Amino acid sequence: MPSAHPSRAGACPAFGQEAGQILLPVGVVAERLEMSTAALRAWERRYGLAPSGRTPGGHRRYSARDLERLERMRTLVRRGVPAADAARAVAAAGPPDTGTGAAELTEAMHALDTAAVQAVVSASLARLGAADAWTTVLAPALTAIGDHWEETGRGVEVEHVTSGIVESALRRHAQDRAAALPSGPGAFGPVLLAAAPAEHHTLPLTALAAALAEEGRAAVLAGDLPVPALTDALVRTRPGAVVLWARSSATADPSWLRTALETAPASAPVHPAGPGWPPGVPGAAAPLHDLPGALAALLGAPGGRRPL
Repeated sequence: MPSAHPSRAGACPAFGQEAGQILLPVGVVAERLEMSTAALRAWERRYGLAPSGRTPGGHRRYSARDLERLERMRTLVRRGVPAADAARAVAAAGPPDTGTGAAELTEAMHALDTAAVQAVVSASLARLGAADAWTTVLAPALTAIGDHWEETGRGVEVEHVTSGIVESALRRHAQDRAAALPSGPGAFGPVLLAAAPAEHHTLPLTALAAALAEEGRAAVLAGDLPVPALTDALVRTRPGAVVLWARSSATADPSWLRTALETAPASAPVHPAGPGWPPGVPGAAAPLHDLPGALAALLGAPGGRRPL
């Protein structure tokens, strides 16, 4: 999966899912927006920002589109727009253009406007799903920040702050989707997502974990693991598939990969991922170069929902 310039980023082509499937109770939405439930209900009464979903028992639930509208409303209000005017703007707005989203995110990143960065990232994930949001909004903006840094030698603080926001939002998105998945005995092993030792450019793995959660596939996002930790993770998780990420040839250690091949369950394919690995690693499963290819391979493995 090709990577963007910033330290934890990597660009992956798009593969998305209908975003409106997630349903959240008012308490979760209030926590996500850092608002009180009373304020949310007041917005519902005064401005028509009511949740559109319901549980089988009749309890109201917020969809991803509802959450996006509330994100827009909150952002406008925090920027000083009167609440009534903000509600009218939200009601009149159509779905934002994805190119505009990338430009808006880049502008907010350069300004170090963390509230605006969070709002754009969260709305993009809710509207597009993890893979499409990553491809059309998040990775292009992070790449633009990285290009600016390389060209001018300035902006490392922008990259550090904003990539952290992106990573946190992707993790929350994955957790929200995973919380809605059924669990119980007989489930297939998760996909273990690990990075080579000292490989800290791991945002593509975080995006992949969020995209897998949208598809109903459990994942364990392990970060960069030395050999003993990798061995322990493989033994403890008994994964259904393994993805080993290396962005740089300097961190793509063949002996580390061989450890995974020797330790992983015989039924679990071990995929090298990222531009750091050489082609044709003996014994490894197909290399993963982009997010659509990664999803197709992993969802076609045992426990996946779709064939290759």
